[in-house]
Amino acid sequence: MVSLAITALSVTAVLVPLVMSVSLVYRVSGVVNFGTGGFCVLAGAACASIGATNSLLGVVVTLLLGAVLGGLCYLIAILPAQRRGVPPIGLTLSTLGFGLLLTFLTRVGFGGEPSIIQPWWPGSFTVNGFQSANQRLLVIVLALLLVGLLYLLFDRTMVGRTLIAVADDSDLASMYGVRARRFELLAWVVSGVCLMIGGMFQATLASVSVDVAPTLLVYALVGAVIGGLGSLFGAVGGALVAAIGMTLTDAFIAPGYHLVAMFVILSLALVLRPQGLFTFRGTAERV
Repeated sequence: MVSLAITALSVTAVLVPLVMSVSLVYRVSGVVNFGTGGFCVLAGAACASIGATNSLLGVVVTLLLGAVLGGLCYLIAILPAQRRGVPPIGLTLSTLGFGLLLTFLTRVGFGGEPSIIQPWWPGSFTVNGFQSANQRLLVIVLALLLVGLLYLLFDRTMVGRTLIAVADDSDLASMYGVRARRFELLAWVVSGVCLMIGGMFQATLASVSVDVAPTLLVYALVGAVIGGLGSLFGAVGGALVAAIGMTLTDAFIAPGYHLVAMFVILSLALVLRPQGLFTFRGTAERV
């Protein structure tokens, strides 16, 4: 049981930044970011390459790169199309194109081989006879810190509250002098950083490559929908449910059936609670 719990929590820690990113941009821009996998694989490759001699430098540069790419995705793939009245489905396809571009750049710049980031906390620990890497514990703690930071940003700062207002009604917010486009850009920047964090987490626990970009996208989308697409913190619960499903599938059925298990969970969630398992009236009003 200890091994299953640690594995499930570490998988959740990888999924949390991804599902929060997807939910954030959907709530603010009405767009599902299909470029999620491209961001993640670039993050792993960039951090592994840049941080080969200095891991801290690799992390910092990768986070800055995520902020820049998140902003560029909005400015290039979203904003021009929004001004021309392109419907949300068209905007979503634009993010897919941006993600494919990132995947191509990753293959050209870093090669197509799997990228592995050396553990930030080497060594292992033992609980009730089960041995696990310290990195798993570190990733779990960092994911909790990320959730806490985003909670403080959106619930305890004027910037976050203004972003919530833009997400709820951008036209009304603009009437009060809020420059909605700037806050949408901020949401995409934060989203890009979150995706880079998720990509780095995955590369420290296992590996990432251009071939797993579609799989990471599916994980992020399923987790976000299960928790409640558009509910930032409800998506955290969705990530946990998805991670538990994946872990139990590996342990009791067979490895390699993650996607089947996730789609079964997704189908049940949509039948029983289509608005999301963790979206309630109190949380639905939040980003």
